[in-house]
Amino acid sequence: MPSLSVEGSNAKDIAASLEYAMRRGALPSGAALPSVRHLAAELGVNPNTVAAAYARLRSAGRVVTAGRRGTRVSGEPPRPAPSFAPPEGLRDLA
Repeated sequence: MPSLSVEGSNAKDIAASLEYAMRRGALPSGAALPSVRHLAAELGVNPNTVAAAYARLRSAGRVVTAGRRGTRVSGEPPRPAPSFAPPEGLRDLA
């Protein structure tokens, strides 16, 4: 399993870094994320910044929070709905 390497100085970048780690397998389904305070100290940012990054991931359905038990990676990400294919013979007039 690849090692966890989180980067960023703002919530958006930290969330993107964690999302990338999830996609490449460093954070598989059910894996615990570092505590807010630990990750904030590691990155040298305010704990509120890491909490905001976790909130972004939670609202996207990528992680679940269980109070004092911590934050864990949720199951498989929702798959996008199949794109609509118009029936043969129709033209897009937009």
